[in-house]
Amino acid sequence: MKTRFQALGKVWRSKPVRYLAYGLAGAMAVGIAAAFTVPAFLDLSAVETEIKRKLSEAVHGEVAWEALQVRLLPSPRGALRRLRLEVPGVASVRAEEADAHLSLLPLLQGRAEINSVSIVRPVIRIAVAENAPLPETKTPPTHPVAAYRSALRPVIEAIRRLAPDGVLSVEDAEVDIRVSDVPPIRLNGLSLRAQTSPAGMVVEMTTASNYWNRLRFSARIGFADLSGSASLDAAELRPQPWLDRYLAGLPVAVAVPVASARAQARTDGTASLECDFDLSTGPVDILRAAQRLQVPAIEVKGKFASGAEESVISLPEAQLGGSKLSSVSLRYSPKRDAASGNLEFDLDLAQGMDAARRLFPEEAGAALAAVESVAGHAQGRVKADFSRSGWNARAEILKSDSSVRVHQLPGPVSLAGVAVDIAPDTVKVDRAALSLLDASALASATIGNSPSGLQITGSVIEGSVGGQFLEWVRQIAQLPPSLQLKTPIRLAVQRIAFGPKQALDVEATAQFDAGPGIAVELGWAQDALDLRRLTIKDERSDATIALHSKGRAIEGRFSGALYSTSIAAMLKSADLPSGGVTGNLHVKLDRDRPGRGTARGNLKGEALDLSQFLGRPVKIDRIELAADNTILRVREASVNWAGQRATLRGDLKRGASGPVIDAQLDSPGVVVDAIFPPGNKASGEKTPAAEGRLPPPGKDERSRLWPLPVTGRIAVRSDFVQRGRYKLASVAATLLLQERRAQLDLKQAQLCGISLPLTMEASPQGVAASARFTAQKQSLDQTARCLSQEQLQITGDFDLKADVRSKGELDQLARNLEGTISAEVRGGRVMKFAMLGKILSVQDISALLKGGSKLDQAGFPYRNITVNGRFQSGRFIVDEAAFRSDAVGLAASGWVSILDYDSKLSMLVAPLGRLDALVRDVPILGYVVGGALTSVPVGVSGDIRDPVVVPLGPGAISSELVGIFERTLKVPSRLLAPLDANPASGTPPDPR
Repeated sequence: MKTRFQALGKVWRSKPVRYLAYGLAGAMAVGIAAAFTVPAFLDLSAVETEIKRKLSEAVHGEVAWEALQVRLLPSPRGALRRLRLEVPGVASVRAEEADAHLSLLPLLQGRAEINSVSIVRPVIRIAVAENAPLPETKTPPTHPVAAYRSALRPVIEAIRRLAPDGVLSVEDAEVDIRVSDVPPIRLNGLSLRAQTSPAGMVVEMTTASNYWNRLRFSARIGFADLSGSASLDAAELRPQPWLDRYLAGLPVAVAVPVASARAQARTDGTASLECDFDLSTGPVDILRAAQRLQVPAIEVKGKFASGAEESVISLPEAQLGGSKLSSVSLRYSPKRDAASGNLEFDLDLAQGMDAARRLFPEEAGAALAAVESVAGHAQGRVKADFSRSGWNARAEILKSDSSVRVHQLPGPVSLAGVAVDIAPDTVKVDRAALSLLDASALASATIGNSPSGLQITGSVIEGSVGGQFLEWVRQIAQLPPSLQLKTPIRLAVQRIAFGPKQALDVEATAQFDAGPGIAVELGWAQDALDLRRLTIKDERSDATIALHSKGRAIEGRFSGALYSTSIAAMLKSADLPSGGVTGNLHVKLDRDRPGRGTARGNLKGEALDLSQFLGRPVKIDRIELAADNTILRVREASVNWAGQRATLRGDLKRGASGPVIDAQLDSPGVVVDAIFPPGNKASGEKTPAAEGRLPPPGKDERSRLWPLPVTGRIAVRSDFVQRGRYKLASVAATLLLQERRAQLDLKQAQLCGISLPLTMEASPQGVAASARFTAQKQSLDQTARCLSQEQLQITGDFDLKADVRSKGELDQLARNLEGTISAEVRGGRVMKFAMLGKILSVQDISALLKGGSKLDQAGFPYRNITVNGRFQSGRFIVDEAAFRSDAVGLAASGWVSILDYDSKLSMLVAPLGRLDALVRDVPILGYVVGGALTSVPVGVSGDIRDPVVVPLGPGAISSELVGIFERTLKVPSRLLAPLDANPASGTPPDPR
């Protein structure tokens, strides 16, 4: 330490050093003196005026203050007290103190040259009214760099005039910004430092706000070419008030609680501008009504670059929850006034569907209700171009494991890939790879607008259909299992077109494995079907079918050869005979003008099994047709329906009012139950046909039936027609057909040995039938067994005479039956007759007969049986019936229902077993006691096939029954006496 002080003392003792020190001290003294004395000699009003002018020109407003104090120490500056700055209609600034640092030499000359301005804790209010006048400007530039230069150049020029080499410093400022239609902005603790130099300017700013916690901004700008760079870092952004304001009119609201943003920009000031930016948010809520969708996070990183030719926004990657966008690029060319964009995507389809369900309007949501679920991801790209001449976009799904479950579909629909081109009036779907169950297709379509409306055209490049898909279609269409097709089937649709004012038009082909190929061309409109061509072709078959239907007019054509083996090759399970059809036949029909129908050509077929198509065992053993426009000649048509064979021959001619038929139908015999099986007997149910009834046709059905489409005559011959136990033998009938009348004349038929000629007539008013038949000395044995289904076994010869008729609906014919029947049976034995057996077993009757007469295998002999009656209101009214044997006589009257076999009969029974030979020669029935025949009245009721028989009181012997005895059995009424006339017998109780 001592050494150092010695060295300093040695230096101080040097004269030059001492003189320099004295000079500096003197200069400082002079400067201090000048600092206190010079301001008194300055022209402060000129300096103040100069400062006001420069500041006012810089801000295009008015600057004022209450006091200006100029100081030279520690540096030349002007201290402004209570500074006010007013820019009319734009801004207002208030500051208690502001310092303007001045250049000394200009100041001494009475001028103000500001080097820097420092403002502490100013209060700045910026308010732009909605109708504030804007400065007149030329058309704003569209290029970002040009816009940047246009906005920055006036600011730079003002700064260079005001402070070309200075500093603007603002500390702890409060800024209140209010602009019409913009949420108010409040900046707190704003610190700003802007430093200029001849080369350029550097700006640094930090601030807090009601919309962010911290914002830092810095920039460097070169004055020569306006090149520069800038950076922005905003943390904890709160954009919710802005979103609420600008999305208020939309049905969807967005909630972003917090976000952050960073940006780095640079420009050469002439042609290029680049900006790297980074935006991220926390969870984002999207709301519509009571629905809420939360996106976990959003991250967007990108770059904006603008050059001489175009501007580009690039996003290398953007994460939106489970979905991701990458390689996003948006381009704009000012010269061409055109824009384009492209991006690649990886979409979470479940997230997208959930968003659609929650956010779409109710009417669109209802359309999405059919979509049950969506799963998987879709990866692809989108490209779009916009220009003055139009716009177009293309979206491609290059890879997808997506699946969509739609209501009423049997499984998810998968989309593996597709390309969609969209233009203002057209949407093109190219190579959409779709699959459902075991069906798949690669399809394309074009959807466009035309003056007539929406038009759709498309094609299926390749497709395949499997068994699961066809089984679902079969169940939907309710087709019989016999029509299941063999799979797989390869499909191709060369063309499908549809529009609101044009027919559906289809051209398609199908190929069965080891089966025929099928090609179809058809058109369909609201009231017309045009099957232009349907071809079936394989090694044997080569057939073409065409059908055109419009309104009630039909035109059809068949040509070529079609064999059943080709049909069997298409069906999953088919056992068809090796038959087929060949020929060339063209038919035209008009149901409104049947007289104009024509047919031309010929057709031959054999062994045609239609069971698979009709659901019934119908086969055509052989058919041969020939037509020459006016006549269709059926040379032979042999049909086998469930083993029942019939052959039709005849002609179908064109008449004035429609087709006229003249044909002959022959059959070796028909079992109706084989064609129309009866109902399930196990369940106790029977079809109307099984009970001999047909369901009543409704009025609408009758109106559709008449007038008949065909008139003429059909002669029918069959060895027999059998239904259940009833068999009509040797049937010969003629069916006459007129427009409003059909008559069946059954000329020959035998039922259970009885000849039954019958005439039946049908018309729009209903059905009428009549029959008149007789039988003489016919054997009763087989007839009784047949008619009663073995419940009545009786021998003898009978005579029968009947005259019956009925009319009405088919189900009313039995109820409306009218007419009379008279029958007499002679000389036989009764082996089985439930009603007679129960009558003979009545105690009183059995006692009178002494048990000597009963029904057994040997039979109960009788002399004769007579029945006379009539049909009325669904009943057979028994006017009189009598039974006479050597042992007993019966007389009866009452009724039997022909609808349900119910009955109610009154009978008088008189035994005759002990008459002596002389009396027995007289036709008197009874047991003679005291000169009278003892008789027993009984009542018969219930099912006539197994009735209830009860004895009645003496009062039941009516004059009617007595009269029957007199007329039929020749017994004088004076000989008849009730059972109670015999003192030994007592009187039986009357069950009534």
